[in-house]
Amino acid sequence: MAATDASAGRSDEQAEGRSVTDERRSPRTEGSPRRPDDRAVSEFAGVAILIAITLLVTSSVGLYVLLEDRSYGEGPDANFTYDYVDESSVLIVTHDRGESFTAGNLTVRSGETSVAWSQLAGVENETLIEPGATVQLSRRNAFGREVSSASRVVVLYTPPAGNETVLDTWDGPER
Repeated sequence: MAATDASAGRSDEQAEGRSVTDERRSPRTEGSPRRPDDRAVSEFAGVAILIAITLLVTSSVGLYVLLEDRSYGEGPDANFTYDYVDESSVLIVTHDRGESFTAGNLTVRSGETSVAWSQLAGVENETLIEPGATVQLSRRNAFGREVSSASRVVVLYTPPAGNETVLDTWDGPER
């Protein structure tokens, strides 16, 4: 055991500024096995870093989704006018202005009835529908049912691949 400083009652190690526990711990030399208290990062710090990275990635993806330019996915633009004939329960739909469409890509829907413009107009699917084109909705043609004043009629753009787009909606006078 080390000599004790008689005036202060301390060991030589304590007098030199070293603690007794420093002597018990051997300095780690290269190649020596790691001890559990030699870790550089605590478990808490590791978990905190993982959570921070997760939050950063999640917020980046969320920001991208919110700020993404969606102009490329917008559908075509067109306006339609409607003339309702109450006595015969007929609705005349006219492509008033906007883009031209192929007849097979336009659909008129009311309730469970859904008919392509080409069938209503009696034309081929590839026929170009331009402003001024008209179809009639009645029980006496491809539509197959009367249109009442409480009906809702929707004109849809239905491309061969992709989602359909609502171009215009007619709500009867009683709606």
